[in-house]
Amino acid sequence: MRAKADRLAWFLTPGGRRFARATVLLGGAGGFLTFYLPNTLLLNKYKDVTQLYRNGLPVAVSPKIKSLVEEVMNDLGKSATERKLISMYTGYGFDLFRAGSTLVSSGGAVGVPLNFKYSEIEEFDHTGITVNNQPVAWSSAEGSSLMKSLVLSDEAKKFALARELVHLDTGEPFVYGAVTAGVVGMGYTIASGINRTQQFYMRPRGLRVILYGLVSLFSYGMWVFGRDFGANMYEADADKAVADLGEKYAQGGLEFYEKVLQRNVALRTLMGTTGEKLYTAYGNDQGSS
Repeated sequence: MRAKADRLAWFLTPGGRRFARATVLLGGAGGFLTFYLPNTLLLNKYKDVTQLYRNGLPVAVSPKIKSLVEEVMNDLGKSATERKLISMYTGYGFDLFRAGSTLVSSGGAVGVPLNFKYSEIEEFDHTGITVNNQPVAWSSAEGSSLMKSLVLSDEAKKFALARELVHLDTGEPFVYGAVTAGVVGMGYTIASGINRTQQFYMRPRGLRVILYGLVSLFSYGMWVFGRDFGANMYEADADKAVADLGEKYAQGGLEFYEKVLQRNVALRTLMGTTGEKLYTAYGNDQGSS
């Protein structure tokens, strides 16, 4: 116990404090890189992880989706240079994936779910689709509702695609990285400031442990608030920018969000207790309603 106490006391020395500052600096840098790398240097790795595969091969983006993407890019006024910075791929699951940014040379990528290639219920192919790794009872009320929710009009698809492309025009992932690094630095600054001004270095170690615990909880709360505030802001800005493209985009947006809620309500039942933890009875994500 005495040896352990001596090791802990070392952190109160000038050398120990320099070590703590260096650790915080590395922690902040690591927090930033957690968001920076997957959206730049490791963008292709992200695509590989979220790519839909069939028989060991990536599923190609259908010509129908490529055509819609071109229409959306034309409506957004994308230049030839901007188009080269954006890649599309078929993502797994029912949601679109997005990573990267056109503000950097590595560009951005959008993963489009396979169901975007369907225009009519008759085209829907449920081969390989599972929920909770179990086959879906498509003949049930929930299964039928899920199927209908996955078939969108071209207007709804164009709204969803345009929204993702607008997001790629921002530095959103890098802002989240900066917020993470800032929160780490803020937590250290608060803790060290209280230690210095209130002479906590001279007080029992238990009080400092309580202080660090409270500062950690406060810092985590600020990080969650920053992420949620940023996400809501970027989502609202993207929705408005796309809706401003015209009435058809606005109507497509209403349909898209209605279908998302319908899908979530169906999944809530099909997934059992897991679905109840994920979605409310109205189809909103738990915690966002």
